Amino acid sequence: MGVTQRVDPEPLVAELLSRGRAAVAFDHDGHVDALPARVVSEDEKLRVGLHPESLPADAAFDRVALILDDGSFWFELRAVNLRGRMVRATDVTTDGLAWFDFEQRRATGWDYAMLHEEPS
Repeated sequence: MGVTQRVDPEPLVAELLSRGRAAVAFDHDGHVDALPARVVSEDEKLRVGLHPESLPADAAFDRVALILDDGSFWFELRAVNLRGRMVRATDVTTDGLAWFDFEQRRATGWDYAMLHEEPS
């Protein structure tokens, strides 16, 4: 048996949305770019807001990693890594952000305060 920090990501998402940080990483011109993001939950879906001036004009968001994380010290560190794609939202907001709908394909969560034995 081994020890792991992995946890079910779903319960962690809501908590991290209210208190954690967020960033989105994506492929651009053959390398990975990462941007700070604002993430909100609307009707069971995640929306990602990015500053429009930081977006490359030709950026494709077919493969992205959305990271929600929190904590400053080792036993406080916890995060969710959501993989999927982002599609530009059709409704316009007045907050100055470019909004995208996140379509999740895969999720991984970890919480170092929840170290536990992993069944073999």
